[in-house]
Amino acid sequence: MAKISLTRAHQLGGAEVHRRVDALAQKLVTRFGGHYQWHDAAVRYQRAGGVDAVIECGAENIRIDVTLGPLAGFLRDTIERELNAALDSHLGG
Repeated sequence: MAKISLTRAHQLGGAEVHRRVDALAQKLVTRFGGHYQWHDAAVRYQRAGGVDAVIECGAENIRIDVTLGPLAGFLRDTIERELNAALDSHLGG
């Protein structure tokens, strides 16, 4: 299984980073399907077909860990590029 791990620093307050990560998770569901759920300061996004992601909202950074199933693994580089672009867009990077 392919894995992607990204960490991005931010200077947002807790409520604002939560709002922006929630907007990112909603965008993932709208664009790709699947579902997400919050667990404390982390959101878990899952999609049938082999995508399982956890986005942890820290006081100073966001960490994304994605596990891709066999088929989704072929798109690892594309998915990583899109995640970086989404982080730039939603966190102002």
